[in-house]
Amino acid sequence: MPEFRIDVAHDIAACAATVALQEEVWSGDVVVHPQLMLAVVHNGGFIALGYAPEDPKPAGFVFGFLGIHDYHFRHHSHMLAVRDPYRGSGLAQQLKEAQRDHCLDQGIEIIAWTMDPLEARNARFNFGKLGAYTRTYYRDFYGAMPDKLNQGLPSDRIYVEWPIGHDRTYKRLRGEDKPASLEDAEREGVAYLLRADAERPGRLAETMSASHLLVEIPRGFQELKARDAKLALEWRLAGRDAFERAFGEGYAAVEFLRAADGRGAYLLVPQPRSDLPLDTDDA
Repeated sequence: MPEFRIDVAHDIAACAATVALQEEVWSGDVVVHPQLMLAVVHNGGFIALGYAPEDPKPAGFVFGFLGIHDYHFRHHSHMLAVRDPYRGSGLAQQLKEAQRDHCLDQGIEIIAWTMDPLEARNARFNFGKLGAYTRTYYRDFYGAMPDKLNQGLPSDRIYVEWPIGHDRTYKRLRGEDKPASLEDAEREGVAYLLRADAERPGRLAETMSASHLLVEIPRGFQELKARDAKLALEWRLAGRDAFERAFGEGYAAVEFLRAADGRGAYLLVPQPRSDLPLDTDDA
């Protein structure tokens, strides 16, 4: 595993260094201009770039800015990207830790961002490694998106909240509090709200006010989309129905569980109140 150098951006050259990586991961249609990034950095925002030894190009970067949610300051993490050769290397976590340290120095307790709920790799990272949660679903949040990761489907998103000062967050980052397996949840009798039927999404079950629920998603959504656009849309709409129903009934997704065969599902629990930060320590 390479040892990465994390550089915090302070000038236009550092902001401009993110552009080629933005184009590689998304496309030129969604690039955030470096001049705007620099203005954000000089007004409380944050950009950090990660460099591998003997590689002059940034291996990854994270970009976020100050925001207000429910009358409280928080940090919105707008972009996190890692180049293909360095995915799974630990760089993404190092970038998020640098972002967390910046926000804690500002007295901010929550970092939040949007993500496609059907992207299993991102769900595993955000929920499994960072200890984030979600209780909000947005339909077609960004509208039609032309980039290679999002084109052709409604841009539905979940709003991910990361309580950076919680003990659970520190334990997750240190690898001391690992999520259970999906097989463990199934052996405990946790019911599925949405479960795959072969490659297709099954019919939604009733929640029955259960203490825990599972919402399964495809193993590789980008591969599925490239192979069968109609099936990808089925999953988009089925996932939308499942999350909107569950969140509407007061549940929050607090974990993403993986099985040995590659299956993955969110674990949902009832949240105490929607106007308070969710305590996920007992999840």
